[in-house]
Amino acid sequence: MSKHDNETLWDILQYSNDETLSLASRVRVQNIAATIPLLSQGIPFLQMGGDMLRSKSMDRNSYDSGDWFNWVDFTKGSSNWNVGLPLKQDNNAKMAQIIKASGNPNSATSMSEIEFASSVFNEFLSIRKSSPLLRLTTEQDIIDRVGFHNIGKRQTQGIIVMSVDDGSGLTDIDPMVDAMVVMINGSSVAQSHTVATASGFSLHPTLINSIDTQVQSASFSQGDGEGTFNVPAYTTAVFVKAQGDTQGEGLSATATAGAPDVVPFGSTQVFVRGGMNGWGEVDAFSYIGAGEYRVAITLAAGDYEFKIASADWSTVDFGALSGDVAGVDEDLAEPLAAKGANMIFSATTDATYVFSLDASDKTNPVLTVYNQEPFVGTPIYIRGGMNGWGEVNELTYMGGSIYQSQIRVNAGTHEFKVASADWSTVDYGSGEADTSVILAEPKLLAVKGSNLNVTFDSDAEYTFTFDMSNRNEPTLTVNKTEMFAGNTVYIRGGMNGWGEVDVLTYQGASVYSVDIALVAGNNEFKVATADWSTVDFGAIAGDEVVVEGATKTLAKKGANLHFDAPNDGVYRFTISGPSSDSLSLVVSSVN
Repeated sequence: MSKHDNETLWDILQYSNDETLSLASRVRVQNIAATIPLLSQGIPFLQMGGDMLRSKSMDRNSYDSGDWFNWVDFTKGSSNWNVGLPLKQDNNAKMAQIIKASGNPNSATSMSEIEFASSVFNEFLSIRKSSPLLRLTTEQDIIDRVGFHNIGKRQTQGIIVMSVDDGSGLTDIDPMVDAMVVMINGSSVAQSHTVATASGFSLHPTLINSIDTQVQSASFSQGDGEGTFNVPAYTTAVFVKAQGDTQGEGLSATATAGAPDVVPFGSTQVFVRGGMNGWGEVDAFSYIGAGEYRVAITLAAGDYEFKIASADWSTVDFGALSGDVAGVDEDLAEPLAAKGANMIFSATTDATYVFSLDASDKTNPVLTVYNQEPFVGTPIYIRGGMNGWGEVNELTYMGGSIYQSQIRVNAGTHEFKVASADWSTVDYGSGEADTSVILAEPKLLAVKGSNLNVTFDSDAEYTFTFDMSNRNEPTLTVNKTEMFAGNTVYIRGGMNGWGEVDVLTYQGASVYSVDIALVAGNNEFKVATADWSTVDFGAIAGDEVVVEGATKTLAKKGANLHFDAPNDGVYRFTISGPSSDSLSLVVSSVN
């Protein structure tokens, strides 16, 4: 979580903590961050003093800062927070943020907070030391025993649920327990998570007697064929299933995910190679999961000869069963044969086609080719109470199997479906028993499903996004079209002293932009409101470079972005939604 380079854990968290977050909650956030490596497999790497909320007063490189910034107080009287501004040489880019964070009284710790954090850290250290399940020594043991249970598209944000199995069928590593579950709740509210087959768990004895009274309220409730783990806000809890006289049933690593998803062709890259791309290594498949690979290829109407192959034409080489059945029909599953004949696909119209390769049985794969636009020639609509169930609000095809419609809606609860004019060619409703649609959360759909319902808290324009990229699990998401409504959002960076200068202006259709004069060279920046908390978007870790004209996906509380302007000039920064949780950025030259 932190080391000798860059900021301490306490310091780096002050950038992402909400400005109004209380001191007590900040300490809890630090505690749960520290428990992630403490309760993970492998050897934890922890910076000295991290258990005592150590600070270097936001200095990201204290090599030349002397004892004043590097001091660690083992008496726990001080965390060394806010003892002065760090050296300009390595901190200037963030100096405005540092000054603001340093002046926040909610970040000023005292001996009581340091003592509490240290005690909590030591409790989890003792749990790790006492449990061999948290110190597995072989790769195979980790594969066989460790499972994660808050996974998939509809996972609960902000929590991690991990299990370690020591039950029947496995070597009994810990004679005291049959299984262990770690639940980390990084959210500001209590969370519960249900795991199939979980039974007989209780809070770890160390935490029952914890100095932290909040973790003492964590609990396990037994259901029919399942169990639910309940954890307070900003808390890490460990649960154990005590072993009886003999080894009993534990909790399988695959209780939630099912059998591990093994990529059929491993690290070998597989391509569609044919007349559409000079038989080259151009159109590479992406692995989707459950044995399926996909690639989208734009084709002009006509016939195309092709095969499915790796770069060496030997590791992977699939074609038709024979030359007599070489034709690939749109939307039909075609069985393939190793070293088979060249296949022929006839594109009936200029379009983007998806080549879907089901290699779940990798010796007998199946290929399906379909138009990426699901309902070519059929208008589809959002039909519901907001428009008299009529054909008023047509969904526009955006590409990538995604449709959108912007609809002006009055506050209140409205029922609706996604349907064509005839209510039969297309008719999608809820794919779940709960028909409610929560704003900004994808809702699973099903053919002929029940009416959906959504509650709008204000009169406004909303964007309905119908996503058919996974034909087996279509989803619908509703977002407020003007995603920053009520907030002034800026491009804040080195080009403007990280200040509130360059305001993003709403252009309509979930698009904001601002033109900024830049000097050639590197420009570090983020997308944020004045408080650095209501809106704060940056780069996905490890992907900080912005390329002119290329779309960049942003992350909440992400790292600083870097744009290397090739020339002096005016550049347009464009932010697109509609989801306020997943924005995209394009930087382009204006002159």
